[in-house]
Amino acid sequence: MSLAHVVEPLNAIFESFGGPLLVVLFYWFRFHTLKGTRSFTTRPLFLFGLAVFITPFLLIYAFLPAKLSPLAAVWVLMVAWLIPVVPRWWRKLCQGLAGIPVSAFALRDALAAASFQVGPDDMPSLQRKLSRVGYQVDDFRATQSTAIQSRFLKISALMLHLERWASEHQPFMERNSDLYAELLAVYDSLCFRTVRVLKSSAEIYGAIMEDSLVEPDDWQALDQLSTRHSVVSQLQLAAQTAAGCMLEDLRKDMDALLNNLFLFAARAALADEWTLGRSRQRLGRIGFTLEPAPPGILKFVAVVAGFAFVWCLAWLVGSGKVVHMPGDSDVAMLRTLVTTPLYLIINFSLVYHLKRQYAFANESIFGGVPIAFILTVGLLSTPIFGIIQAAFDVYQFPDRPRFDVIWHDLPLLIFPWGIAGMAALLVQDSTWSHRSRITRRMRDGLVFGGGMTTMLWVLMAIHLISPMPVMEVVDNVPAWSFLWSFVVPTFAFGFIIGYALIAWLREAASRVPVGRPTLATASLASA
Repeated sequence: MSLAHVVEPLNAIFESFGGPLLVVLFYWFRFHTLKGTRSFTTRPLFLFGLAVFITPFLLIYAFLPAKLSPLAAVWVLMVAWLIPVVPRWWRKLCQGLAGIPVSAFALRDALAAASFQVGPDDMPSLQRKLSRVGYQVDDFRATQSTAIQSRFLKISALMLHLERWASEHQPFMERNSDLYAELLAVYDSLCFRTVRVLKSSAEIYGAIMEDSLVEPDDWQALDQLSTRHSVVSQLQLAAQTAAGCMLEDLRKDMDALLNNLFLFAARAALADEWTLGRSRQRLGRIGFTLEPAPPGILKFVAVVAGFAFVWCLAWLVGSGKVVHMPGDSDVAMLRTLVTTPLYLIINFSLVYHLKRQYAFANESIFGGVPIAFILTVGLLSTPIFGIIQAAFDVYQFPDRPRFDVIWHDLPLLIFPWGIAGMAALLVQDSTWSHRSRITRRMRDGLVFGGGMTTMLWVLMAIHLISPMPVMEVVDNVPAWSFLWSFVVPTFAFGFIIGYALIAWLREAASRVPVGRPTLATASLASA
């Protein structure tokens, strides 16, 4: 086989996919704003946010080669990143949809609030590890009742498991070996400092008690030493204050190190596991008692997308003899299968994100419905759907003037706008309050189904005044056929979405997220 037979297929592949691949790689690196961005959320959520982030740029690239060469189109999209505000706002929004860095911060705070108990398998290893620095503990469970010793035990258990993960050559530990080495150095310094401080404070308190003829367990008498005005008493008080300050400074340094260890362990668990539930189980094996992971948006989005796709496919099969698609029928069917699930996926994810992050969909303190948010949230997603809709218009009606088709089909954007508005209306925490769950779900279904049907009638009215190419699908369809082929399926689709899924979205979006707090650095915990 000659070299030409190898080169020609490679040229054909790179001519078709080389440009899109360069665009994907460029915006892949733009998406990574933090070191180890992937480890701040679960892998499926990360891939979802990355796909949403890159998709508009790929769609723009699909149009540019018609006017520009592929290389010029790639350069245009790279330079587009220099546009002020918009690209970075879009990246921040997509990272929010992916839970970056909220997922890692939430898991870190869950670790901080969770109860902790050293596992029986870890106890011998911890005893040997701590005995090397002179820290002898007779009863590990009893030591957890004190602020310093309980923190020290938790830190040691975390470092023990991190050491095991590093010895297993796990990818996250290898990629973040510099940070792990810094934490390990701080921990080693903290071990010797802890032993020194605890021994010094014990000797100070023992000397005070012995000199004052106070029993070892009579702490009330020890506190009363501050009321005496003798020189010896004042010296004892100064020594007691110094011991307390040493313990307080040690506690603060331990808290700073724990803050970093919690985040590092949470990122390691998220990076090496597929789901949040498995990540929490992995952290639970260290000794933390964590609640089961709440249902996230990813499963909800998958259910919505799957249902919408199956429904549209069933509608195309069932109405094939009655409904005749205008333009290229294959593109028209692909349009139905793609855009309908996207209407729900993007708009529900957008409302979910804005509700959790900014509480825009909540009622005001005076009980007023957030009308402004309900009416405008759909405007955030319409540019995305405008690009997707224009692409399908061009390929579905290749023989018609492009601008004319795109312009007359603009009213179709009422669907993404209306779906976003209905979702924002129904996800309020007080929606249908003081009603039974079944009643709330029935009303969700009626509102969503009625809203979808209303938007269909509005499009019909617009089509009568200004014909839309896509709406030619309803031309020459008898009234009864239109009712059973369009109106009833539209209402049924909306009712099922509202009845089965809106309550799920409302409950998931009601949880209070973790913001972007200021991170403590490991250097704060140094001796």
